Amino acid sequence: MSLSHITAGPNRALLGVGLAMILLVIELTSLSLLYQHNFEFTCREAAPAGFCAFAGRIVPRALAVLAALGLFVLARPAAIAMLRGHLTPLAGPLALNITGFLMVLLPWGFLSDASSSAAVLSAAALWSVGGVMTAAGLVLMLAPAFAWRQMLSRFGLLLGLLILFAMALPELSDLLQPLWKFDWVTEITFAAVVWSMAAIGYTLETYPAEKIIGAEDFFVAVGPQCSGVEGFALITVFLGIYMTLFRRDLRFPHVFILLPIGIILSWMFNVLRITALIAVGFEVSPELAIGGFHSHAGWLAFTLLSIGLIMVSRTIPFFASDTARTPKAAKALPPFFSDPIVAQVLPFVVFMASALLASTFSETPSVLYHWRVLAMGLGLAIFWPYLCALPWRIDPVALGSGLLIGVLWIATGPEASGTPPFGTLTGMAFGIWIVARLIGTALLVPVIEELMFRGYITNRIAPEGAPIWKVTIAIAISAGLFALLHDRWIAAALAGIVFSLLVWRSRNLTDAIISHAAANLSIALWALATGAWHIL
Repeated sequence: MSLSHITAGPNRALLGVGLAMILLVIELTSLSLLYQHNFEFTCREAAPAGFCAFAGRIVPRALAVLAALGLFVLARPAAIAMLRGHLTPLAGPLALNITGFLMVLLPWGFLSDASSSAAVLSAAALWSVGGVMTAAGLVLMLAPAFAWRQMLSRFGLLLGLLILFAMALPELSDLLQPLWKFDWVTEITFAAVVWSMAAIGYTLETYPAEKIIGAEDFFVAVGPQCSGVEGFALITVFLGIYMTLFRRDLRFPHVFILLPIGIILSWMFNVLRITALIAVGFEVSPELAIGGFHSHAGWLAFTLLSIGLIMVSRTIPFFASDTARTPKAAKALPPFFSDPIVAQVLPFVVFMASALLASTFSETPSVLYHWRVLAMGLGLAIFWPYLCALPWRIDPVALGSGLLIGVLWIATGPEASGTPPFGTLTGMAFGIWIVARLIGTALLVPVIEELMFRGYITNRIAPEGAPIWKVTIAIAISAGLFALLHDRWIAAALAGIVFSLLVWRSRNLTDAIISHAAANLSIALWALATGAWHIL
């Protein structure tokens, strides 16, 4: 009997989930082992550093995505209910998954430090396309495409934001490195590892001053990055986001108990990870211990702990709010692409994702700006009816304030330094880049950023009719977040305040868009006339 003819029902659903999980474990383990060992290829010497940084952490990214998906499944059971009960032929998704995975593995056989640029480019294409096919196959084993479309039409924005956060979690981990300076935590962790190794019967040499433990030819240094503080911060951020997104379903302050529980368990898992690492180094392979196990065991522990804490909060009534414990009728939501909130947020997600991808695939991300313009344009085009329905007008105050902001930006601009934003582009390629830069800067970016900052964020904090103190807070927060998006944060914060005041004055978001567009257009024209592209 083929997989595509198994009877539908609970057993069939369990088969799809079980098969997907088994394949996921096998494939992640295989990738970790093959590409961590006996793979003589130094990525950063042959490909953009951003791409290597992204690809080199694909396993922890996948584990972080699993944690985010676990959060989503447990917090939004209605979304999972929409995927159940559908007849899903498994043969096609299985073939898609295996084909994609073989494509991901293929570069292992031909890529090395001696490979040509064409070989490196081919490998990058195989990794990218194969990775998408592998993931798509796993997803389609769980439910057919039409069921996913139905679910995403209601929950796509939340799921997309969670996945983007998870994909960026390794970089967030890097930002937390200054927290590793707590030496006393490292000392406690080292002592716990020594005790754990002795408890399971190992007699090892220890050097407390240097935090080194081992014997014979295998020694491990328990450095500051192994103290567990990074895990404290990550689990706190993860739970903070969860409590924020699902605050209506949770009972406060009871749910705050999860924070110390998560921190303690995170530290215990870290001690167990280091203990297991040393045991693997002695009993199996030092290379395996330092390579795949050391790199990914911490992320696996974080994934399991995150999902476990969310499960606890969703299953124990002590943590659930009164409304979450009381059955209520489902509230009808507008279609995904007709939802005003989605129209305000999704183009900004595309904008940020395109920036991330550009920095991943190029050491000079601005060279790829024309591709970002295409992505931003498509992100706005799907909401064309919503954009057309806005009360567009050319307000003299908005136009004049925008021109003044443009002059301020130009006057306070820094001196040019380093590689120009267009890199080594010349001729027609440089002309295309200029056109794209003008369109993106003057037309697309003002719409995208104002929909997000003066549209979604401001209205979320201070909806129409809110008291003046709430409006003041909303203006300050939206301007502050807007400033964080720019290198010159003082000038950007002032601009954000002006854009917010324009909307407060007229209750018309298009005034902020027009002012922002006027400012950006004047800056872009100055850059075109003088060649000072660095001021953009």
